[in-house]
Amino acid sequence: MDFDYRLLAKYLTDMLSPEEMKQVEEWRKLSIDNEEVFSELMKLRVSWKFTQYNTPEHIEEALNGLNAKINSRRRFQILRSVMRYAAVILLFVSFSYVGWGYLKPDNCVTIRVEQGEDVKKIVLADGSAVWLKEGSSLRIPEVFAENNRKLSLQGEAFFDVAKNASPCKEKHSLTLQRMLSTHYMFRPIM
Repeated sequence: MDFDYRLLAKYLTDMLSPEEMKQVEEWRKLSIDNEEVFSELMKLRVSWKFTQYNTPEHIEEALNGLNAKINSRRRFQILRSVMRYAAVILLFVSFSYVGWGYLKPDNCVTIRVEQGEDVKKIVLADGSAVWLKEGSSLRIPEVFAENNRKLSLQGEAFFDVAKNASPCKEKHSLTLQRMLSTHYMFRPIM
């Protein structure tokens, strides 16, 4: 192969076209000697570029660019840390809020009629009456919600719901009933 060694000088000054660079690559692959010459040429080129850019202005510019990259990474790392803590706090507050709704203590009153006692009559705040039979217990909140009155019954009871009262939900053993009329008798299912 007939090779123009002026291309190596152009390589040193970084003035090769893509076609000329292809020719240099082909020449380089022809022999081990060519490979060694090209390796020395690369070292010369790197050292020449180093001396060319080894001025205080270029060094200052390179350092400023490096500092800018480092500072932007630091800002990103700080923001990421803050976002992690914010996510943990948000999860904690969310779970606390939801947990409080489920785990808050119920302000309920439980009325029991022991075995051998007579039937006991209880009058609720809305005027409804409940007669508990012996061995029964009724759990009612101290204050009913405006549109929902939930109570829990174990055993037997007779309900006389006031006509002007809002619908009442009664939980008896394994059943949940919505009462809209006025008289009910609940007995355990056997």
